[in-house]
Amino acid sequence: MKSAGTKAALAWACLSLWGLAWAGSGQPACPLAWGVALDGYPVNAVAIDRARGETGLVPKLVVFFLQWPAPDGPQEFPDSSIAAIARSGALPCLTWEPMYHDPQGREVMVSEQELLSGRYDAYLIGFARAAAAWGRPLIVRLAHEMNLARYHWGTEADRYGPGSPAIYRRMHRYVVDLCRREGARNLLWAFCPNAEPNPHPRWHNASWNTSAAYYPGPDYVDIMGMDGYNWGTTQTKARQGWDSRWQSFRQTFGELRDELSALAPEKPLIVFETASAGQGGERANWLREALGDAAVWRIRALVWFQVDKEVDWRLLKDRDGSALELLGQAARCQGEPLSELIAARDQSALSERR
Repeated sequence: MKSAGTKAALAWACLSLWGLAWAGSGQPACPLAWGVALDGYPVNAVAIDRARGETGLVPKLVVFFLQWPAPDGPQEFPDSSIAAIARSGALPCLTWEPMYHDPQGREVMVSEQELLSGRYDAYLIGFARAAAAWGRPLIVRLAHEMNLARYHWGTEADRYGPGSPAIYRRMHRYVVDLCRREGARNLLWAFCPNAEPNPHPRWHNASWNTSAAYYPGPDYVDIMGMDGYNWGTTQTKARQGWDSRWQSFRQTFGELRDELSALAPEKPLIVFETASAGQGGERANWLREALGDAAVWRIRALVWFQVDKEVDWRLLKDRDGSALELLGQAARCQGEPLSELIAARDQSALSERR
């Protein structure tokens, strides 16, 4: 068995060779982009500058979150947030959640029946037209982490089960079709399961809960995505109801990566949310190995959840200097993330207008 130091060295060597391979193959000047996921809405320059100040790195991708309105509630397009992100030099990514909070503060999922019956058409049409008017690329993660019971998209919590994948596929296709009809061809649609499905297909005998079951099809997805975290030893059964353990990037994402690659090997792959706790292992080594695996898998962007939430996931210069140095060396993005995908989409949109 190789030592942790040997594994890290091999991973870093692989990353270096990957960079050379990209450089010599005519591939994009941004093979690996660094990004941050930010909590809170709206996103503004202050929040983006804070992340830059904490890390000393300039993100090329910024992920943020927006819930849908209640039926007949105030409608909103996140124009100020995406404008702030674009001004910072980053590509915006909207995590678009079909849920809202009722007057008592409870989460309510937009039901499949409400969506497919047209009750949200006015909201979606307004959103799509505003997106088209914006005109610049915007990644949309619609109803992310659909393989978690926590996000029982389209149903009540007690109805999450074998029928959920089909519900998700119908909802996803409905939204994408409507937005495209309204001219929002600048939207890049991401399919983004969680790396640890719950219930698990094997451990919980939930064979229906696979990423492949939710996949709406190649015509409805531009980018394949993954979310996953290394919780280290921060969670205990006594306090949180489960015992976490240290997991490498490959242990966290390997199975999902294989599944997504089998589904759509030609589509770009992005890690839209990840982070490592600092308890139970060495975070710099975790990140070094993660960058090596990202190189082997040709992941196009790595987005860090830069938030102090269940765990203080943030990368901070005063405590994570070596990890941030690694990132600064690896994520040397000389151009726009996904530039070739965006150029192809622009050309397709131009052809349709002719």
